[in-house]
Amino acid sequence: MTARAEFYLKGRPLRDRAYQLQGVGLPNVYLRNGVSIDMDPNYGKLITIEDIPGLHRAIGLHIVTKPGEMTGPELRFLRKQMRLTQEALAHRLRVNVQTVANYEKGKTGMGAAETAVRAMYALHVLPPEVQPSLVRDFVDGIMTSRPETKLSEQSRRRIAGSWREAGQRKAAA
Repeated sequence: MTARAEFYLKGRPLRDRAYQLQGVGLPNVYLRNGVSIDMDPNYGKLITIEDIPGLHRAIGLHIVTKPGEMTGPELRFLRKQMRLTQEALAHRLRVNVQTVANYEKGKTGMGAAETAVRAMYALHVLPPEVQPSLVRDFVDGIMTSRPETKLSEQSRRRIAGSWREAGQRKAAA
């Protein structure tokens, strides 16, 4: 993720200073709320993040719906969210496992594999009843050379729960 992406829980006050999320492999993810930082005399700094699965889905949605090329760390994040090994993803993409490793390291451009990964992740997180409309919209996007996935605001809410992207792009209806 090259540009800064901020996320927040709807209906909660925002922090004065956004918290940079560590440990997900994406350097530019910030939380505007939904995180508490406490000091424990025995253990030091304790960080609590609310609804981590929902946050991860919101981050994943940000990745698959953003315009432009996906980065290697973004691919790794999506692969891990889908609980796939590099070998399993390589099998699905019909490429060598070393090719997936090179994608994740940023050594090789993903080409058509990027479109497939975006679709795989969207289908992974979408409830079955919304999948047909996503597939139609996605195919329309591919046919018009816009590989980013379009999701309605209702679909985003169902997937990410209460987490939202700050300054979120308008979703296609």
